[in-house]
Amino acid sequence: MGAKSTPLAIKVAIYERLLSGQMSREIGRSYVLSQPTVLKYANDAVDALRRIHSIDASPVLLGFLSRKLKTQCFQYPDDDEVRSLMAPILEPYLTRAESIDFAGRESADQPLSTRVSRSTEEEFLQIVSSLAEGQRPGMTPSALLRELVENFVTQHRGNQPAFNPATAPIQQVAKSSMPAVDTDALLADVMDAIRFQFAQHGLAQKPV
Repeated sequence: MGAKSTPLAIKVAIYERLLSGQMSREIGRSYVLSQPTVLKYANDAVDALRRIHSIDASPVLLGFLSRKLKTQCFQYPDDDEVRSLMAPILEPYLTRAESIDFAGRESADQPLSTRVSRSTEEEFLQIVSSLAEGQRPGMTPSALLRELVENFVTQHRGNQPAFNPATAPIQQVAKSSMPAVDTDALLADVMDAIRFQFAQHGLAQKPV
């Protein structure tokens, strides 16, 4: 259940926008990416373009792409020859990128972390190892954690009554901006979700 790789068309589109003078911060906002990721994707695009036969056969383009990204961005706007040679090569990628809703994707790289005891971690890793060797080949700790969290959220969402803002008492909203949380009930829900997942994977819960 790993994150899907970023399409080359998106990387080339990011690269082209840098060449055209857009700031990496602005591009990052458009694609919901960090600045380092924007620059990494642009360099990935350069590496991929270098392997294209039409570029490999062009000393002008090969020389251009061999320069550092920052130098390319300075040179590109004023180099008519490079732009005329690059345009037909970039065009198919840019057309493809327009049809990809990359900014609207469900990001798979949002971290969610917590701290657990060493014994809990060791037992969890044993469970993952058992699943990977049996019912769930290739299972990883992060994949199982994601599955548990997503299933818990789905289950919790299904148990919540629909919220109608038109009927919500204004006085209650004014009293507190944060809803009261029953920590005991929340913990019980989490444990129920974990027990359910263990049962789904054929794992008996250890007695406590």
